Amino acid sequence: MRKKILKICFSSAVIVLLSSCSLAGSWVYERLDDYLADYFKEFADFSDEQRQEIQIVSEEFLNWFSENELLNVVALLEDIKEIDIENPEQTVKESYAKGEDIFRRSNNYFKKPIISFSKRLTKDQIKQIGSHFDELRNEREEERNKEKKEYKERILENYIAGFDRIGINLREDQIDAININLASHNNTREEWSNLQQDWVEEFIELLKTNQSYDYEMKMSSYLSSLENLGNENFREKINENEILAIKIISLVFLTIDEKQFKGFNRSLDVYLKSINRILSKRKVN
Repeated sequence: MRKKILKICFSSAVIVLLSSCSLAGSWVYERLDDYLADYFKEFADFSDEQRQEIQIVSEEFLNWFSENELLNVVALLEDIKEIDIENPEQTVKESYAKGEDIFRRSNNYFKKPIISFSKRLTKDQIKQIGSHFDELRNEREEERNKEKKEYKERILENYIAGFDRIGINLREDQIDAININLASHNNTREEWSNLQQDWVEEFIELLKTNQSYDYEMKMSSYLSSLENLGNENFREKINENEILAIKIISLVFLTIDEKQFKGFNRSLDVYLKSINRILSKRKVN
């Protein structure tokens, strides 16, 4: 999806990685710069100097995120922890918006480094980057063709897994309720795929002009356009899906039982302790 096209949804990555290794969350977090660097290094055969630059940018981003966004992640988790289960929708809406803001700021951080780095790409490297995107697209297509599950069945599984990551093991009646609500979910996967492909193709063409006098301005504008892909009808579908997601999440909290709520609070406490260890180690307050 769009989050994997040169930009990283780092805020979500932090939570997922802390979730997967919660007891050693600070250990995992401190190695995220290597994860980011390795991701970017796969795009082409870069020189040693370029690979070192990628490593430095990744380290600087991790420092920036730690100093500027980790406290926002803590505040977000604390807000969610205080959710009113009798009237959860407002908290869900606000948390969704705050999460999007963290995501957007994290993505925007990479604009200048990407533009600066891309100005020194060779023609061969630009071609390799184009081929890398083609490989990623082909891999997604192969996975999709192998996938026997229907689109909405996969989304349902994502909801189940998502709630499980925050300590809520959904009951069958909750799963059934989510499934019923997903009947109104807009299937935008094919449109997303086509829009992303068009965006990547134009991106590669723009990279080829990296020696032109107005390249920086054009690339900056183009990178920003990634957040607004598609026509008005497509954007409306995306908006409707977001509203539906908020409705589904609120529905689960409205029907949460005591065991689920305890598991939820336990999980958030673990995440908060992991992040606070990071903040303490980095002397951020």
